Amino acid sequence: SNPQPSDWKKEMLNYKTLVNAAALLALMDGSSGTPMKMGLTAAQPSTPASDPAKAKYSISVFGIGDWGATLYKGSCCGSNSTNYDLNSQEVVASLMNMEAGASMVPEAVLSHGDNFYWNGINYLGERDSRFAASFEAKYDGDNIKNVPWVAVMGNHDYGGSDYICSSGDKLVPCNNTAELYQGLENKLKWQSEYTSPNDNRWAMDGRFYVHRVKDPATGVSIDIFNVDTNDNDHSAELICCQCYGY
Repeated sequence: SNPQPSDWKKEMLNYKTLVNAAALLALMDGSSGTPMKMGLTAAQPSTPASDPAKAKYSISVFGIGDWGATLYKGSCCGSNSTNYDLNSQEVVASLMNMEAGASMVPEAVLSHGDNFYWNGINYLGERDSRFAASFEAKYDGDNIKNVPWVAVMGNHDYGGSDYICSSGDKLVPCNNTAELYQGLENKLKWQSEYTSPNDNRWAMDGRFYVHRVKDPATGVSIDIFNVDTNDNDHSAELICCQCYGY
């Protein structure tokens, strides 16, 4: 069962007592229990026990965001794209595959949002083709094509430069608040319910969920908390208020 508010207060008090006791012991001589003399001492040279750059870890994950290229590879803001910009997704995907092959295959790729520019999946009929073009066909290296992608929604996955609601294959104005809410729900649903042909590697279990990665050999596990912060961060400013007609 979930702890009650009173339980949290008790835990916080116990924690505070423990910290105070630890601080007091730090000021006492462990053998005699007498106060230690306080004063500044010269810093002592230390040698790191290991080199982090050369250390071997039992779990590896990759992180990536703002990767969802448009089908026409264009810019939203009139910028003059260079050849590097036009091929940046392919370059990053190649580097990810190379790194996974050279060191350790990651347990997961953490996708931080903006998976499909500029307005997410606009209607259900285009979902599979969008995933195929800018996800499956890009991150298809032998070392990464079966690695789970643990994804959340970005503001551009909900909207940003067009209407939120759709009718058939067209984006249209939402007639009321209820339709607007449903349009936003559809944006999430169409991504979260996608099934990847590569070991079902696309994982988006809602706006808020926990994904665990684990190394069977050592028993080390890490819980990854995935939080959709769009409502508190971008909200209407970067999702709805840029939409035509609002």
